[in-house]
Amino acid sequence: MRVAFVGKGGAGKSALAGTLCRHLARRGQHVLALDLDTMAGLALSVGLGTDSARLPLGLAEHIEGKGWQVKAGLRPARLVDRFARTGPDGVRFLELGKLPGQVEPTVTVAFRYLLERFRRRGWSLVADLAAGTRQPMFGWAGFARTVLVVADPSSKSTLTARRLAKAGVGTHLVANKVQSPADLAAIEAAVPLPLVGWVPYDAGLADAERQGRAPMDAAPDAPAVRAIGELAARLLESAV
Repeated sequence: MRVAFVGKGGAGKSALAGTLCRHLARRGQHVLALDLDTMAGLALSVGLGTDSARLPLGLAEHIEGKGWQVKAGLRPARLVDRFARTGPDGVRFLELGKLPGQVEPTVTVAFRYLLERFRRRGWSLVADLAAGTRQPMFGWAGFARTVLVVADPSSKSTLTARRLAKAGVGTHLVANKVQSPADLAAIEAAVPLPLVGWVPYDAGLADAERQGRAPMDAAPDAPAVRAIGELAARLLESAV
């Protein structure tokens, strides 16, 4: 599977993406989790805390008349083997870098090259994109066969989700932080994408996020964590 999570900041993309990675790994998938967001998020939700894993500087070069290009001989699978960090349940993790000052042109070029070219049989890629519309609309979700637009019941969240959908970025909708049938109905009405799953508002998951812990570790039996497990099963079925 190749899955990208997009949506407004605060909608819960990172928590959903990290928990999905853990569920997929427990179902026998080799999982590469890729954090494209320049703000902290996915490493915590996977269970790596504040530990990071980044590509080094200098993997790309600027060539006159051709722009930035990855240096000859680099292979995406080798970059993953060498630089990705192994987290709980065997999830491999890489991040683009964090602001301020940790996102650099050679790393950005190499990271996008890996994102678009990594192919290894039996592996699933799950990417958490930066909040909002800019990064998805610049093609960073193009690697994915499934682009999950995450929306909570707030009007700002559904507005961002609707803009992404109308721009042709998303393939499916995930409704998050749902507290009632009315919440779910409002999200579905606002975002013109097929609903692939919904996740209830869950104090256990919110507490895990406040503690900086992975929901899978802090609240493994929470309703939201179970709902994300059902989403993982549904995505695996559709990928067969």
